[in-house]
Amino acid sequence: MESVARIAVQPRAERAAALPWSLGLLLLGSTSIVVGLLWDISWHMSIGRDTFWTPAHMAIYLGGVLAGISGGWLALKTTFRGTPEERGVAVRFWGFRAPLGAWVAIWGALAMVTSPPFVVWWHNAYGLDVKIISPSHSVLAVGMIGIQIGTMLLALAWQNRASALENRENQARPLE
Repeated sequence: MESVARIAVQPRAERAAALPWSLGLLLLGSTSIVVGLLWDISWHMSIGRDTFWTPAHMAIYLGGVLAGISGGWLALKTTFRGTPEERGVAVRFWGFRAPLGAWVAIWGALAMVTSPPFVVWWHNAYGLDVKIISPSHSVLAVGMIGIQIGTMLLALAWQNRASALENRENQARPLE
């Protein structure tokens, strides 16, 4: 009977240790960016220049969109439905509250998603930029780095809070 009750009601530390879906989505987006970037570089080296609509480019921009959705959801959730604990550790920006990592990821996603029109314009105006990094590609790169840093900040914050909660519960548990 005791084992059934333990399965039905998980301790708080075990629930906190479960990876939040928003962090999982950010990790998926970060991975998509890295895989797409490596794929795109190898594509350029083996096939040459290409259009915007290649699978490698879509993987890169999918990562940016996933990061933006996840970070935006975290900002809305923390602002309007966050617990006092979540709101207490959040950063306030323009009246919204979210973890610092979410804000960094949102900023990176905005930089990434706004760069494609400028990349296309640059190529049409100045030609292909095989040897140099154009300003539009620099904005794209800074956005990708922002998403990676934001994801790491969120993962570290989640890890620190989960281990701190586990430590508190272990200290509060009586010796058997």
